[in-house]
Amino acid sequence: MRELAFTILLTLTATLTLSSCFFDRRVTSGANLSTDDPAFVQLKQRSLTLPMIRAGDRCPVTRGSRESVPREPYIFCAGCLWFGRGPVYFAWAWSFQVNNVDDAMFSLEGVPHENSDYRAKTPWVSKPDYSGPILIRGRRLDGKGTLRFHVAGPKPEEDLKLNAPSRTDPTRWSFWPSSMYVPGPGCYGVQVDTLRGTDIVIFSATTVN
Repeated sequence: MRELAFTILLTLTATLTLSSCFFDRRVTSGANLSTDDPAFVQLKQRSLTLPMIRAGDRCPVTRGSRESVPREPYIFCAGCLWFGRGPVYFAWAWSFQVNNVDDAMFSLEGVPHENSDYRAKTPWVSKPDYSGPILIRGRRLDGKGTLRFHVAGPKPEEDLKLNAPSRTDPTRWSFWPSSMYVPGPGCYGVQVDTLRGTDIVIFSATTVN
């Protein structure tokens, strides 16, 4: 009887230990880790290398692709235009592409207006083979204005911190639904820093379809 009770106790202990490990991984593999996390401190030390654009000059927008990200049902907006060179990409979930081209030219018409900004749905993904921190920042290039981002927490922030992977299946892409707060029409740049380097996406926002 004592041997049976001891065996049950060992089984329960092992189960709780495994559950704890799994829970910890789920918590630390998401978004908005502590700003004191060494991985993000390292990325934060990289300066913003976004270009300056004079008011009235052409915005050198990035070309998007519908082939960069697989059309999987677990990825919201999988059939949208995705921007970036990888391993991280984002999409403008609102179907308001100016002139129906593949360039990052977005209309703000119909995008919800929250306080003084437009709140646009912008899902983010990263490739299955990338593991590590992701730091996302952005600003207006032809005037004053800072982009803000929101995934979790009480309010949007200027630094969006993601941690890949965000899933337990190693064959799947990591996915984060988010919102980008755009101050208004203009030319904007988004800088994405990962352990593999820095990527920059430039887009224009207009109130004209």
